[in-house]
Amino acid sequence: MGVTVAVHSSKGGTGKTCISLNLAALLASDGNNVCLLDMDLKAPSLCTFFNLCPKWWLNEYLDGKCNIDSVLHEVSSQLGTNGKFAIGFSNPDINAIRTISNMERKWQAKALKFLLDAKKSLFQSGIDVLILDTGPGLEFESVNAIAISDIVLSVMIPGNISYRSTEQLVKGVYKKLEKKYYLVENMSHNPSVYLSGKKDVYGMPILVSIPCMCDVPLKNGLCRNATFAFILT
Repeated sequence: MGVTVAVHSSKGGTGKTCISLNLAALLASDGNNVCLLDMDLKAPSLCTFFNLCPKWWLNEYLDGKCNIDSVLHEVSSQLGTNGKFAIGFSNPDINAIRTISNMERKWQAKALKFLLDAKKSLFQSGIDVLILDTGPGLEFESVNAIAISDIVLSVMIPGNISYRSTEQLVKGVYKKLEKKYYLVENMSHNPSVYLSGKKDVYGMPILVSIPCMCDVPLKNGLCRNATFAFILT
């Protein structure tokens, strides 16, 4: 059985989708078979990274209109990865987003079953790592993604407000669902604090501090191996 990772956050704008995509690409580059699903159904952006026009969207799979294989797009050759890299996109059209927003709890319960079925099918087909790029906060589809995951990576921009809102997620969701969870500090202006011994904040374990974009060229791959090694252990 493979590993399922939900990439979550307490609020939008933390760089969650970029981290999901890069983590998936790095794992696939190292020879792992990876599937990335865009579970941010109300604000999907993963499709903007690729020049693709899917016939079937993840929305339609969760609505029971197609199978999971119909949704997936193989991008291994496009990105030159050693392992398989498949992506399932959510529909960014405003009408599709409005439809999802109006769905009731009964639909969400059915969508959870379809998500579980997809997970089982993907692992049976040889996928090693399933990454779920969730929406922020407590949307039903995000909680569903967390519920079926083995590990939650909670992405946040360092700061007391972000720490406190993330702490609420830890107490109210991650711990109640008995999930392994780790913080990913993104766009940090002082990532060296992690390397010098900062292992947690408010009792929440920090997996890695990713430097602010302007600092990346100076740090020469600070966060790559730390995240890599964790997911595969």
